[in-house]
Amino acid sequence: MKKLWRYYFFFLAFCLPILILQNTGCVKEYSFEGAPQDTIHADTIPADTIPVDTIRTDTSDTTVIPPAIIFPQCTFCKELNQVDLGHWSFKIGDAYLCGSFSNSGFFSGLSKTAFTFFGPSACSDDTGIVVSVYLPVPLDRDRYGLTTDETAFYYYDHNSPTDILDSRHTAIFTVVVQSFIYATGIATGTFGGDVYTVNGDIVHITDGQFKASLY
Repeated sequence: MKKLWRYYFFFLAFCLPILILQNTGCVKEYSFEGAPQDTIHADTIPADTIPVDTIRTDTSDTTVIPPAIIFPQCTFCKELNQVDLGHWSFKIGDAYLCGSFSNSGFFSGLSKTAFTFFGPSACSDDTGIVVSVYLPVPLDRDRYGLTTDETAFYYYDHNSPTDILDSRHTAIFTVVVQSFIYATGIATGTFGGDVYTVNGDIVHITDGQFKASLY
């Protein structure tokens, strides 16, 4: 009988705490599995020029403010009065974006009334712009101060099936050819206007600049 009591005491002193700890561990594990599966830790998101859509809610009531598109600041982009040859830049909100051309030149036959330039952003080869311009007169001589709304603008993302930003016929996007020097084939100009996000929201591009060789 004394031996049975000894074993009983051993069970209470050693086995019971182990069982309690195991049970507690199971409860914690089950609680963690119940957490949302789409939780993303901010410190794991790489910095890039890809924007983030944010929804801000007024804390005083339940009014939801429409989403705003936010571009991360690119450390390689320094705001300049004029861009170098083969480069582009523009502002959207407080962000200043810039990049270079993969290519630029005339298209649509030999009329020299349409040209394009496109290329990646300075902080990501996966994002960049494509701009197509349709002019009222040909660039067959030195030209100055040509303005057109017949344009197309895209800010692409190679990792997404849709563009980050794009211009549409329902909003005005303007390109100004400040100068075109026929002897060098260099066009210098500005661009800006309203463009659409993936969600269909309108954002405004300002202070766009380009300097492109057109052949």
